Amino acid sequence: MPIELVGSEELISGEDDYDDAISGEDVENILSGLNLSGVDIVGRRKSKKASFNSQLRAAAAYKQANAGLVLRDQVPTKARRLVLPMSSTGTVAAGTSATITARPQTIAFKPQRITIPATVAPDFTIEDIKVGNKSQFAQSGSLPAEAFVQNAFDTSMDMDTVQTSQDFVIQLTNISGAARTFRAAVFGRSAD
Repeated sequence: MPIELVGSEELISGEDDYDDAISGEDVENILSGLNLSGVDIVGRRKSKKASFNSQLRAAAAYKQANAGLVLRDQVPTKARRLVLPMSSTGTVAAGTSATITARPQTIAFKPQRITIPATVAPDFTIEDIKVGNKSQFAQSGSLPAEAFVQNAFDTSMDMDTVQTSQDFVIQLTNISGAARTFRAAVFGRSAD
């Protein structure tokens, strides 16, 4: 279906009290070679000026996108709170370290709080928390896992976002005298 410009001469030339008119050359540049099957662009007088201009902008954006001139970041359509489970595969031997890795299956996961059960926390220290290969600690060192128990106050963090195919890693050490299983939950925002 052809693009129809009804009353476009008045709109383009700036007649009929249009303040910020579009030049005829601009319209030709925007629409030249553009195949918009099934799209009507109809310019009407005065009250429909904004609609006509927005239709021209949409046509220009469509043309640029089809020509590969426009790259746009993927914008999340919905954000929600999710939990990322973290647990050791079996027990961690006494006095040894382990790396617990998770890979969230969302476009982006922003970890905000780590919760370790109070029954598990006394047996472990947290050596590092990483998003990909980037530490989320301000400096190297270890933290008692009790800092992250479920009833701890003000333990929310502003960690880096875990992107698709990126790992979220907790490195820990079992400081008890026996083998123990590590469990934790990582709460955060996810965008799909």
